[in-house]
Amino acid sequence: MTAMAVGAVVGAGTLAGCRVDEKDVERWGTTVQGPTKLVAVVTHDKYEPELRQRAALELATMKPRGGRRIGISGLVNALGELPAEEREQILEGLLPKLLEGMKTAPSQTPDQRVLDTSIPFKDTVFALLSYEKTALVVDEAQRKQLTQALIEWTTSHFDARLAAPGQTYSMEQVMRFIGADAVKPLPALITGEDSKYDRLAGLIAELGDGPTKEEGAKKLVDLAKSVASKEWFEKTKPQIEQANKASQLEVTPAQLEAQVTQFQDESLTRIFGAIRKIDARTAVEFCLSFAADASQSEKRRLAAVAALEGRLDRNNPKDVERILALATANETPEAIRDLAFVRVGEMPRDKVVNELYALFQSRQWKLRAVSAQTVLKMSTPAHIAEFMGKLPGGASPGFAVSEPLFYGRTLAEMAPKDGKTARDELLPFLKSGSTAARLTALGYFYVAGTTADLAVVAPLASDRTPTPKVDDEDAKWHCDVQKSPDSVETVAVSTIGDFVRLCVEPQMKTRT
Repeated sequence: MTAMAVGAVVGAGTLAGCRVDEKDVERWGTTVQGPTKLVAVVTHDKYEPELRQRAALELATMKPRGGRRIGISGLVNALGELPAEEREQILEGLLPKLLEGMKTAPSQTPDQRVLDTSIPFKDTVFALLSYEKTALVVDEAQRKQLTQALIEWTTSHFDARLAAPGQTYSMEQVMRFIGADAVKPLPALITGEDSKYDRLAGLIAELGDGPTKEEGAKKLVDLAKSVASKEWFEKTKPQIEQANKASQLEVTPAQLEAQVTQFQDESLTRIFGAIRKIDARTAVEFCLSFAADASQSEKRRLAAVAALEGRLDRNNPKDVERILALATANETPEAIRDLAFVRVGEMPRDKVVNELYALFQSRQWKLRAVSAQTVLKMSTPAHIAEFMGKLPGGASPGFAVSEPLFYGRTLAEMAPKDGKTARDELLPFLKSGSTAARLTALGYFYVAGTTADLAVVAPLASDRTPTPKVDDEDAKWHCDVQKSPDSVETVAVSTIGDFVRLCVEPQMKTRT
């Protein structure tokens, strides 16, 4: 028997010799032993149903004790111990009062605090529905009515109630208990930047069904379009100008334009962060289009590509086509291109690898490098021979000095699979294959080789095969050589042997 139940028995004995009325019940809501006496009234059939209902309501609405609403827990435990017929009789009078109490709107105190007297009514309804020991509300029509009341409570005055103090059960806890139906009204609450759209997006993403997610994404997309507009810019400019004056800041017209632009960028980035949460086709289509829009700033386009994380359709060739088009367009800024390739790397390997391999023939070595990195990150040691065969063949003109180092680092991070390691698969390419393939194999030892591997690369130290011819200054074959403890000299690397002696072996000797 619970401590509250034991107290109820004692309380019943205490009350046995006197008549209890509503004034007693109301007074006990404020006394130390009041909760025990109220539970006694609820649990004993000697009292009239109306009085037991009144005691139940007093338990539900009494002020917290030590920061806890012990009246609610006492009430549900007491109801859980009653025979079903008695419990239903009490609930018959209690539930209408709880539902009526939930309709009270929150208000604001003079010191700007939220005052919401409906909270204990909401908490009690939730406690009745979620009680785990036994079903307290068994009538299906009543359960639906109470559930709908909770949905209406959480979605009306959402901003004020989201973090309102004094709740035993948070709004999010209530919504998670109800599930998808709880968040169906939330998209309609995304009305502008002043709404808590980020929290709304999180709840929609977590609990919403497909149509709710699509509607939520549509609302966020509409918000993003509004913030990105010239109208928003012109409407916001006077507000920032006024803020400057209030702070006694003197700015030029150009500086004011820059301030508004920065604020617009930051606002859009936050909205894209909310869009990122929702797995909805509406969001994907908008982000792909926005990311490809060269009229938008790089920062905004980056936010759009970031919002696509994990959202591209693996079975939709158009998604692959559009993200690759963004990644490979000549006018795409480098940062956007790199992030677009990260999105490509989230797709199934067999859906994108041929398109990525086709880029290996590009005259832009940086495009080949990021494409190759993407391929390696989605590959296993069994794919290494295939990868090496796709690198520029023969003397590999245009193959940059940075490429074998980039690829070597990714190869060094490649996990073994089916007994194969990257090292084992690379060894044959030290002696044969294109110049690019041989240099890439050496790049692995540059990054991961140790003194124990020196004998493996030593035979190549006299290799006279020329390094690739390149035109791009950033791609030319040079290496930094430590001439003394305080002196580093950049020297030309003309042959594979030079690369081994000047670049690879010195790095290997630093690792045991």
